Amino acid sequence: MFKHVLLQAGALTLALTSLANAEEPMRDAPMLSASRASVAQPKADRPGPTESFLTEISAWLVANFGLTAAHEHPKIVFVSKVKLATMRRQDQLLSEGSFRQTDVSSPVETAGQRDVVALYDNAQRTIVLSDDWDGSTPAQQSVLVHEMVHHLQNVGNIRFECPMAREKTAYVAQDEWLKRFGTSLETEFDVDMFTVLISSACMY
Repeated sequence: MFKHVLLQAGALTLALTSLANAEEPMRDAPMLSASRASVAQPKADRPGPTESFLTEISAWLVANFGLTAAHEHPKIVFVSKVKLATMRRQDQLLSEGSFRQTDVSSPVETAGQRDVVALYDNAQRTIVLSDDWDGSTPAQQSVLVHEMVHHLQNVGNIRFECPMAREKTAYVAQDEWLKRFGTSLETEFDVDMFTVLISSACMY
C-alpha cells in the first residue's frame, strides 16, 4: 500500500514537472505582438496570417496613419522569391508610365540589388508573400504591415500624384511597427528614411 502511494506521488510530481517545463518557453519568449501565438504556425499546416492578426494590424494602421478601415481582409498567397522577382519584372514591363498593378514591399529596390519580399495586387486585393514568411519576427511582421497599408489605400480608393507616392506611408508604418520592438527599417532592411522620402517623391 505504501509503495503504491509512493508510485502515485512520483507520477504526479513527474507530470507537474513536465507541465512546468512545457510552459517555460512561453513565459521566456519575447512578445512580438498580441497575436504572436496565432501568427507563427508550423509551415506544413500554416494557412498564413490569422484573421485576428490582420484585424490587429488594420486597427493599428487606422488609428495611427489616418487610413480608412476595410470591411474585408486581403487574400494572402505565398510564392517563391524567384516567382516574386518574376512577377515584379513582369509588372514593371506592363505598367510602365502608369499606376502599378502591384506594389513592391520592403526593402526598397535599388538597381535590382535587393530581393523582392512581398507584393500587393490592387486588382485582386491580394498580398503575395515569400514562402519563407512565417510572421515569427518583427521584421517579417513589418513586411505584412507594409502591404496592409497598400490594401487599405486600395480599398479606400486613395489617389496619388504618382505611383511611388503611395510608398511613403507604407514605409513609415513599417518603420513605426519595428520601433515597437526596439528595431527599425534601417536596422532590419538597411533602408533609411531619407532614401524612402526621395524614392517616394514625385519628380517630373
